[in-house]
Amino acid sequence: MYRLLLLTAIISLAVTSSPVSATDDWVAAVLDHPSLRVHHSTIEKQQWKILELEAEKGFDFDIRSSAHLPIAEHFEHSFSRVATSDPYLDLVFSASQTVYDFGEADALIDAERALRTKAHLAFANGFEQQTHSLFSLVIQHQKAQQTILIVTAAQADIDLVQTDLVHRFEAGLGTLADIRRTQLSQIDLETQVIQLFNKMNAVEHLISSDYGLAIEPLILAWNDIEPQLQLAARIDAQNLRSSAISQGSQTSLRHQRSSIAAQKKPKVVVDLNTTLYDVTRSISNYRVAGEFRVTFPAFDSGYRSAKMASISHAITAEQRALEQVIQQKALDLKTSKRQLDDLKLRQQEGVKKYNNLTLQLNNMKLALGKTANDHAGLASLHTQIASTQIDLVSIASGMQQLLLDQVLLSEQIIHQFNVTSEQLP
Repeated sequence: MYRLLLLTAIISLAVTSSPVSATDDWVAAVLDHPSLRVHHSTIEKQQWKILELEAEKGFDFDIRSSAHLPIAEHFEHSFSRVATSDPYLDLVFSASQTVYDFGEADALIDAERALRTKAHLAFANGFEQQTHSLFSLVIQHQKAQQTILIVTAAQADIDLVQTDLVHRFEAGLGTLADIRRTQLSQIDLETQVIQLFNKMNAVEHLISSDYGLAIEPLILAWNDIEPQLQLAARIDAQNLRSSAISQGSQTSLRHQRSSIAAQKKPKVVVDLNTTLYDVTRSISNYRVAGEFRVTFPAFDSGYRSAKMASISHAITAEQRALEQVIQQKALDLKTSKRQLDDLKLRQQEGVKKYNNLTLQLNNMKLALGKTANDHAGLASLHTQIASTQIDLVSIASGMQQLLLDQVLLSEQIIHQFNVTSEQLP
């Protein structure tokens, strides 16, 4: 018992001690979570894709050789196709630049840029998910912590009652059954405390292993953040990050469709070739020639048309998926609000029950000694009061969790947790 009271005191001191500012610590820890590293890699991959496509639009310069080394030859004097049978080595320098492609390359670049923006938004959503997971663990830990304080206080009160019951039994005024019932209550409470400490240890280990953080600064951070959180009145589709992510996908698909449409139109390319003839003997023989090419895809068996139709279908599917996400969010918000209202009613009933039990306890203490079962009833009342307090703690934690869920649902964690855009990639 004294060990539990000592642990409770240590918990209280840890929670009330003045910490360093933990905001940057938990933000950095969440940003370093493995799931967000994947999102960050996606952003980098999109950046490299953009650079690759931009480079493809640039000036191409190639160097190649053309050689002739006769091994066995025989030509009649009248055969004029071969000018000479001597070996030679030519060098050819060629440059090529696409002058106009009806926006084919630019559309592809714009498509990847839209996906890069989508990747940034997806990273922000991933950050909110991990922040929600982290502070859900904090709520669980705080619930267990507060429950331990209630249970250990009830144990101390029942210990006093049990001592009086033993004295009364020794004086012939009580029964052994009353003592046994009180002892069983104590055993139940002791079991609860052990389970709660195990729960706290499990949460602390999870936070430490996944985020590299201690629990105490997080509890203080949550106690600062939680009173400032605001519930969403409704789901505003236009302000949802999910809508912007979906729009990014649709925009990218539209640019891809535009690029494919441009492939069905002529392309203008300018080539410049410089040939140095027989460079093993001299570089005085050369030719510089320009080429102006216009290419037009006459027939592709319907491939491009099918590809454009497929992309159009994907855009429609993306729009429907977004509508489903918004509908589900609106439904989840209604459910969450209903659950929150139910918890508020339960909280009011619990407070009334606690007040009634406390009044009964005070009246019973005033009437001690007037009835035979006073002390046994006193232990039972202490247990009922502790149980009511535990229910109230559970309700309060449930309300905090629903509040956190709603902030995630409305995609407002970054805003309401005061995380600046400079802290995100």
